[in-house]
Amino acid sequence: MDNPSKSRVGILGTLSEFHLQPIDYDLECLRRLIADLAPDLLCAEITREAWERGDLSNAALEVREALAPVVALTDTVLVPVAASVERFEDLVPPAGWRRNAVRVFDRALRRAQRAANRARAVNGALFENICHTVCALTEMAWTPRERALWEAQNEAMAENIHRALRNDPGRRVLVAVQCQRVHKLEPLLKRYSDVMDLVNYWEL
Repeated sequence: MDNPSKSRVGILGTLSEFHLQPIDYDLECLRRLIADLAPDLLCAEITREAWERGDLSNAALEVREALAPVVALTDTVLVPVAASVERFEDLVPPAGWRRNAVRVFDRALRRAQRAANRARAVNGALFENICHTVCALTEMAWTPRERALWEAQNEAMAENIHRALRNDPGRRVLVAVQCQRVHKLEPLLKRYSDVMDLVNYWEL
């Protein structure tokens, strides 16, 4: 029997500026998807300070153009869970072979995103495995400081989500983050099985 005090949590991988490309999983699709799911809580990749100030200037495109507008029109509560403003693409090395390698891997990821095309496919096992591989190769081209920052961000984000679930149990929760974070967050969130059941986003 389901535990009513546990939250059901689904992770939705988003594509940042790639949502502007002519793919099915565009910004309008993302807005409709969130509105149709109507989660109680929407955990978003924005810092608490920025959200409370109403400052979306440094937020990812999908937060500005999809998540925030849907929250403004529905009963869904946005929970800011980002620990800092840096995103995956901000960790590109400034020059040299590392930068060139990251550009090659980024093009590979974009091709995979274009081929996946639909929200379900982008959040399916095949694309997740491809994304995981490409992202792992990208991280190998980063400096130790950049890798440490990325790991610390994801750890802090998982802790922020856990805190939100403890404070407001038994909810339907959608975690919308860049697709590059999905394979990092999933194992981190599974540690918190005392307060959540992790499900596919479409099973919320």
